[in-house]
Formats: sequence, structure tokens, C-alpha cells
Amino acid sequence: MRQFFVWLLWAALSTALFSAPNTLKKIGVKNHELRLTFSSWINSDNIHQMTLSNPPRQVIDIKNARLKNKKNLSSLQAPGVKSFRIAQRGDTIRIVVETKNSYKCRGYQPMATRTSYRIPLPKSGGSKQAAKAKKYAKRDAKPVHRTSSKKVTKPPAKKVEKKKKIAKRKPKPKPVAVEEEKASVFSSLFSRAPSGPRRSYTIVIDAGHGGHDSGAIGGGRYEKDLVLQIAKRTAKYLKKRHFKVKMTRSTDRFVKLKRRTHYANEKKADIFVSIHANAIANKRRFGKVYGVETYFLQTTRSAKAMRIAAIENSVVLDKNDYLSNDVILRAVLSGPKIELSHKLAIDVQTRILRHVRQKYRNVKDGGVKPAPFWVLVGAQMPSILVEVGYITNPIERRRLFTADYQNRIAKGIVDGISNYLILREKEMYY
Repeated sequence: MRQFFVWLLWAALSTALFSAPNTLKKIGVKNHELRLTFSSWINSDNIHQMTLSNPPRQVIDIKNARLKNKKNLSSLQAPGVKSFRIAQRGDTIRIVVETKNSYKCRGYQPMATRTSYRIPLPKSGGSKQAAKAKKYAKRDAKPVHRTSSKKVTKPPAKKVEKKKKIAKRKPKPKPVAVEEEKASVFSSLFSRAPSGPRRSYTIVIDAGHGGHDSGAIGGGRYEKDLVLQIAKRTAKYLKKRHFKVKMTRSTDRFVKLKRRTHYANEKKADIFVSIHANAIANKRRFGKVYGVETYFLQTTRSAKAMRIAAIENSVVLDKNDYLSNDVILRAVLSGPKIELSHKLAIDVQTRILRHVRQKYRNVKDGGVKPAPFWVLVGAQMPSILVEVGYITNPIERRRLFTADYQNRIAKGIVDGISNYLILREKEMYY
């Protein structure tokens, strides 16, 4: 009976927390962006953007939101923008950005904040102004013939000969390949990613378990030792790429699950990666079950994912109170970072497999999966959990405890993080 009342209480609190309208507190223009600041988390699923013509304008609808007070956007100004308008329609805020010329943009939520949303604005006057400038440039380039009553005096013959000689010595300027330059910029959007993102990001690497919590055991080897070795290698490669790296533990000590993401929030991390090793209890299947898997925080119906999450969560959860824990977890899962965490997980999983398969055969792709891992609960940034392999599989265990295999996993994690951030930056700047 007591558990039932606890469930009702948490259900009521979570419903009130995530169904209450969000308040738009502040609107401003900065760095060619319309910046919106809200009172609480923004769910990107509640934001719908349209591009309309005659006149050209961007229309942004924000559901389940309300204005703090009657906003007047007539004072806002930006190059290429005719006017900003805003209105409250029921539980939806509509923002209209009318521009001088049509352009395409995509609003986004910055990684560093949960309560902000930004809409890119035109960075120049538009195509008409560019066409005019081009027209004037052509006109100025043409020779102008003027009639004059004054006589034109020719320079002495010796000076003319000297000028001709100087002109012969100077090499002719090479034509600028404008079309090729444009093509390279366009193709770069779809080609292989650059060596790294534009700015330095803070990455928190979490080595699972530690201290009295050994984690999974296979062949006399401990998960806590394996993941710490891989975490240190990952941190080393991240630093080489000029990332700011923080580790939840760098020695054999136990850190509570809640403290791990709390630490990442304190350090204002952009990415949180927790490293673990998998295991199974059935000894008959030790040689059959293997593979690399990457998880992001979400509920799931997969029995396998729930089993793996239950093993990792057993350190912190009270076995007699799973109902209350499930209600709390569902409330946390309505945060806005789920989609970004899913994308990060895909990038990391893909790059780990790419590095490892260059040398090793029969590396199984366990896939990217949702699961309710408590170590990821509370993270205010995209966060994932990587299961680098099964410590209970003899072949995979031997590989996992070699320096070469660990380096390949670490490089894969770093490449995945880097590629994810590059793609997010492209969404911002293009």
C-alpha cells in the first residue's frame, strides 16, 4: 500500500513538472541569431519551424509555452530582417521573422545550456544585394570612353620601353578557380569529417565500478581494472586532440553512481562517456556471447538491455523498491538530451568497430540500444555508456587486456566524439 502511494506521489510530481507550460523569459539578437531563453528545459519535439514566401519569413511555433509578459519585438533589429513578430496562441508561442530575401535556416539548442533555443538569421543582405554588387563591379570594370577638348600628351619613348621590359619580367597572375573553391566548400559537407571540431570541449570519461565494486569477473580478471585502463587511454587521445578531459576516477576507488554525473555537471562537461565491460551468468554460453555495444538513457522493452542495466544498477538500487525507482527514472527521461545522446552513441559505436575491425576478425556489432542505466541519470549533457566487450568470453577477454586492442577502442571513442561534435557544429554554422 505504501509503495502505491509513493507511486501516486511521484506520478503527480512528474506530470506537473513536465506538463506545465514553459515560460519564455528573454528574447534578444546576438551574433546573427535570435536567442530565446526559457525558465526550464526545452524539448525540441515541441518546436516546429516553417519557411514561407510572399513575403519571405521564418515561422517558429513553440508548443506548451507561454510569454512571461506581452513582448514587443519592434525594437529588435538585424541585417536582412524586416521585422520580428511574436504572439501567444493558446499554449503555443508563434514567432515570425520576416526577411528581405528568402533564406534557409534551422533552429538549434546549444549544447552548453538546457534552457536556450537559437534561430540563425541572415548573415548578409541577401541574393539581390549580391546581384547588385556584381552588376556594379562589372560596370566599373568596363573601360569608360570620355571625350575631351584637351590634347593627350604621349610619354617619352624611353619610358614606354622601360615599362614594357618591367611588364615582361613580372609573371602573369594565375586565374582564381572560383568554381572549384565553391565546389570544395559544398562537398566538404558530405565528405569525411575534419580532424576535429572548431573549439575545445570538455569531456568527462567515467571508468565504471572501482574499489570494493569489482564489476564483472571473467577468467580471474576484473572489469574495474579493464575499464580504468581503457579510460586512461581514451583521456590521453582526447588531450592530443586538444579536448579538456576530466575523469570521475583515475585510480582504483569506488565512486557512487549519482556522484559521477553530478561531477560532470559541476565541470560543465559537453559530453559524458561511461566505460564498462559486459558479462553473462550462463557458463555454457561464455564462448558464444560477445560484441561491442553502446547504450543511451531511455526505457526499453528489450529483455537483454534490461538485464544488463539491472546488473550495472544493482550497486545503487534497492531491490525492494523498483516501482518507485521506475517512476523517478521515467520523470528524468523526459529531458531534452535523449536524441543527442542517441546520435553520440551511433557515432562512437561506428568508430570503435571501424578501428578494431582493421586488425581483428569476428568483432560483433552489438548495436546501439536504449537502456535505463542509472549512471547516466541526471546528466545535463549528451551521455552514453559503452560496453567494450564481454569479459566472460575467452577470446574477447584476451583481446580486451592487450594494449593494442585497448588503444583501438580508445581511438574509436575519441573519433566518435569528435565526429559527433563536428556534425553538431555544422548544424549551427550551415
